[in-house]
This record gives sequence, structure tokens and C-alpha cells, in this order.
Amino acid sequence: MILLISTIAIVIIAATSVTYAYLSYNATQTDENILTTSCFNIRYEDSNSISLNSNGNYAYPMSEERANKLTPYSFTITNTCTTTNSTDPINYVVTLNTLNSSPSNMDLSKLRYRLDMTTPTANTGTSTLMSEAAPYDLSSSIKSAEGIDTSYNLLEGTLAPGASVTYNLRLWIDEAAGNEVMNKTFNGRILVYSYL
Repeated sequence: MILLISTIAIVIIAATSVTYAYLSYNATQTDENILTTSCFNIRYEDSNSISLNSNGNYAYPMSEERANKLTPYSFTITNTCTTTNSTDPINYVVTLNTLNSSPSNMDLSKLRYRLDMTTPTANTGTSTLMSEAAPYDLSSSIKSAEGIDTSYNLLEGTLAPGASVTYNLRLWIDEAAGNEVMNKTFNGRILVYSYL
């Protein structure tokens, strides 16, 4: 009886093994994997520095109308990706940053800025106090490499492959400021941060 049960068990195990081997399938890749990435690159060009001065005089509180006569800081952002696999737009953030190397001592509630788009279509921005600009959380490695103390978000946008956008930034002392701005300085740097 034990011999009969053992024989049946061996037959069942053998049949199961043969069935599993017959029904299972293994395949091995013979060619290489190919991974294609899209282009991710922007070009930044600027033409001059930010001028708070009017006609060579020191900066002073002024109206937005008068600030319109100041030479703006003009810069262009271009998505240089134009290859056939570059179909996704690039996101960008324009930030104005205070610097560790030359700290500013002007109260940001006394400074105004306006960012106007000039191309591809003209669009006048809204005049805003710097103290109302939202802080932007740059990574600590970027802040350290660029010598940035605090970063302020001026604008966010997207650029299609091959597209360009040009902005004019005007920065001036608000007309409501008083003598408290005398002998104060503001030092800043524009940084354009791009991401997918």
C-alpha cells in the first residue's frame, strides 16, 4: 500500500514538473535598449544693467510715469531646442535676487518693479512693490553657487521649442518713500530658472 501511494505521488510530481516545463516560456532580449531624450536648454541674453538713476542723477522716489522714462533692463529667454524630438515646452521662472556679496540695505517696501513683455507680443506688466513679490524657493546649491541671499519670483512662463520672449524690467524707488531711503542701496541679480 505504501508502495502504491509512493508511486502515485511520484507520478503526480513528475507529471506536474513536465507540464510546468512544457507550459512555461522564457525569452531573452537579443538587441540593445535605446533611450532617446528630448532637448532641454535655454539661452539668456541681456543688453544692459538696471538703472535706478534718471539722466545720470542719483536715484530718488518717483512716479511710475516718470519711471517709464528710465532705461529698462532688457533680457531675452530662448528655448534653443528645435530638434524633431523636442516637442515639450520648457517652463521658466524669472527671479530677482539679493546677493550675499553686496547686501542691500534698502527696505523692499520702498522699491517698485514692473516687468513688461516686448516680444513676441507687447504686454505691459503691473507695477508692484518688491516686498509683495513672492519669495521663490531656489535650491540651496543654486543659491550657494550664485551667491544669492533671497530670491523673489517676478514671473513664470513656458516656451515652446525654438520660441523666444523678451522682457523689460524697470525698478525704481516708490514715490511714497521719504528721507528714509537716503544713502540706501539695492543690489540684485536676475536669474532665470528653467524646468520641465
